Amino acid sequence: MPLVRSDLLALVEAGLRTEFFRAYRQHDEASITPQIATIVRTNLPVQKYGWLGSAPVMREFVDERQPAGLGVYEYTISDKVWEASIAVERRALEDEQYDMIRMRVRDLAREAVRHKEQLVIDALIRGAIDGRCYDGQLLFDANHQEGASGLQSNLYNGALSTNSLQAAMAQMMQFKDDRGRPMGVIPDTLLVGPKLQWLAMELLESPVVVQANTTNNFTPYRNVLQGKLRLIVSHYITGAHENKWFLLDTSRAMRAVVLQERRDVPLEFAALDKPDSEGVFMRDVALYGARARYGVGYGLWQTALMGTG
Repeated sequence: MPLVRSDLLALVEAGLRTEFFRAYRQHDEASITPQIATIVRTNLPVQKYGWLGSAPVMREFVDERQPAGLGVYEYTISDKVWEASIAVERRALEDEQYDMIRMRVRDLAREAVRHKEQLVIDALIRGAIDGRCYDGQLLFDANHQEGASGLQSNLYNGALSTNSLQAAMAQMMQFKDDRGRPMGVIPDTLLVGPKLQWLAMELLESPVVVQANTTNNFTPYRNVLQGKLRLIVSHYITGAHENKWFLLDTSRAMRAVVLQERRDVPLEFAALDKPDSEGVFMRDVALYGARARYGVGYGLWQTALMGTG
């Protein structure tokens, strides 16, 4: 039995769905989002993070265990519904311009990945403006305090330089928990925008630094920062924030920014391309779109420090 045009459209939809998710996986594997943010998958539209804060102290097992309850913090993250859609003229389908359509669908998959990355970076930038974390302070604040920790700051007032990086790394490594114990934070990542990327590469990748002494002779010294930090460059640290830089400890399960995704509502690709559908009938266009539910919030402020630039 020969195929009719409605059968061809169904085959096109199936092929485009495969194309979409193949492109999505490729872009997702290359994304910086899982490198700098904690990804939490939940079945709830609003997830409570009452366990944020310090871990219990190891103690000698003498009589019985003394389990620590959840923290007193009432921090929650809500998801939002996001979508991106494209319209394809019906004539393009009838004329079998499938390569052009596949390219637009691949761009749609790229947008689904790109948007999450932008949300994570925007959350970091907002952390010094209006982004509150579990202790009620801004993510980047000079007045963090929990229990016996004393006042602590994860802001560094200075431009990116060798001295700034060394001082900021030492600042992070001295963060204490609510019992006054060192948390063992060790920054492993430097995040910058396009303007600072070449300077950052010189600071982290050059094997030597050359300095002038009092007699104007130039002496090379071994670069002690070489290989100490992973460099990540984001296109979204621009404009008024282009000189900001971020030190991150990404070794921990809970990081400074949390990307919360719905486990039970996965990313979907849908099509409205049947000849008898309303959109095709009324406007002579087929619609293809992606839809997902996710949101961003904050985890442990101690795992991030912002250089003001």
